[in-house]
Amino acid sequence: MFLRELDHVRDLFESVKGTFVGVGMTAFPRIIPSYFFDSYRIITLRKTGDLPQLRKKTEIFCLEEETDGSPPANARDSARLLAHQFVKKHLDKLPNPKHLLLYQNYPDLERLAKKEGWILLANPADLRLRLRERVFFQQMAAGLGLRQVPGGIWPIEVIRERGYKEWASMLGPELVIQLPDIGQGGGRGTFFVRSAEAYDLIVERLRGDIWREVRLKSVSIRKFVEGIPASVAICITRHGILTSGLQEQLVDLSYCSGFLEDGIFCGHVWDETRWSSVTQEDALKQANTIGEYVASLGYRGILGIDFIIDKRGREICPIEINPRFTGAFPMLSLLHLQNGIIPLDIFHMLEFLDLPYQLDVEELNKKYARPIKGSHLLLFLPPGEQKTWFDRLLPGLYEYEPNEKVFFFRRDAMEYRDIQNENQFVLVDGPPVIGGNGTVSTDPLGRLCHILFSYPVVDKDGAMSPHTRVALEWIYGIGHGDR
Repeated sequence: MFLRELDHVRDLFESVKGTFVGVGMTAFPRIIPSYFFDSYRIITLRKTGDLPQLRKKTEIFCLEEETDGSPPANARDSARLLAHQFVKKHLDKLPNPKHLLLYQNYPDLERLAKKEGWILLANPADLRLRLRERVFFQQMAAGLGLRQVPGGIWPIEVIRERGYKEWASMLGPELVIQLPDIGQGGGRGTFFVRSAEAYDLIVERLRGDIWREVRLKSVSIRKFVEGIPASVAICITRHGILTSGLQEQLVDLSYCSGFLEDGIFCGHVWDETRWSSVTQEDALKQANTIGEYVASLGYRGILGIDFIIDKRGREICPIEINPRFTGAFPMLSLLHLQNGIIPLDIFHMLEFLDLPYQLDVEELNKKYARPIKGSHLLLFLPPGEQKTWFDRLLPGLYEYEPNEKVFFFRRDAMEYRDIQNENQFVLVDGPPVIGGNGTVSTDPLGRLCHILFSYPVVDKDGAMSPHTRVALEWIYGIGHGDR
């Protein structure tokens, strides 16, 4: 079948026997396939306020519900989630074969899937782990002749053996220190250092060579480049590489205060006026070069590429790849659906299914290059607090009333297309339903929700829009008991 339109996707998936299951810590990030086939369902760990609305689209099994709000403490990734006896019992009831759509693959999950007869719609775990390593990226970038930020990767002991002055003379007074052994993204294991005092504080924090309960073996120290963080999502298919447009990443926004780490991922902006055609072309050319290389290693499906772009757009430097679904999903896919474009998620799934299909890569990439407009922000639970007051925060559409200076809940909603004007936003992927002990997440970057906007939430200088600022103040005001 030749895939050009959204309707073609449903026709193709109707021919597949068995069950498709999306797996995630929360349900919303795995929702997109529910738009295309009826046998799709979701398994999730967290009980979030939006589950009743998401269940209008698909069936959802929530482990936190099944265990009365007390899931195992170690169920922190899809491997441990799927290994739980309640989850395996649920999966046993579903028609075979079972196809599992994952955020990313793990070695122990591969072993479990082989034992249970599950089909994982994901790259081999050993390939993913190899590609995520910063050493791999450093060697790949050098081999492909891509620009690299000055610096390198050293054994962890080097941070104690060399002082700030030595690094500053080599790389400049502003440094980025990252811990390659920390597998999670979003800013975890990242520190911005601009003084000897800040450097000494990092050395003290990493005493014992442990961070986030992970034994550290290496450290990346590079020059801090002033610029705009950006990314491109690609999907490597048997027919060629599909490429999203260039999207601005939002990091360390003003509401992200009190965290020990830096470079905290806060969301994206999609806006056709953001980049010049030269900047777009350069970034997409580099993304395609990287995509062709990882494809030669056997990688398939979705992969994210992060860049730093100077404010004049003259120098575009790739800084890392993420061999998995990225923080742009499913928001990017919702915008593509709104514009009648087949989302990248679908081609990711097709690459791991034995289904014959055809596509015109050039034609589809022209569609992905069309202007789309919108933003999303990832909100975190306030640091240092266990018990919160977010029970009054409902998922759905909110609207600001300027006369009363407050937001009012309008109705259930979960998509960009539900937003009618810039006074509105949609709250999704939360809030967490808090158990009796008030504990939601032990991670300092525990998530509260996503909020979707129909417009860019920051201007070209990085200043947050007044509408967005008011929305954040209102949401966090609720969380601190402002009733």
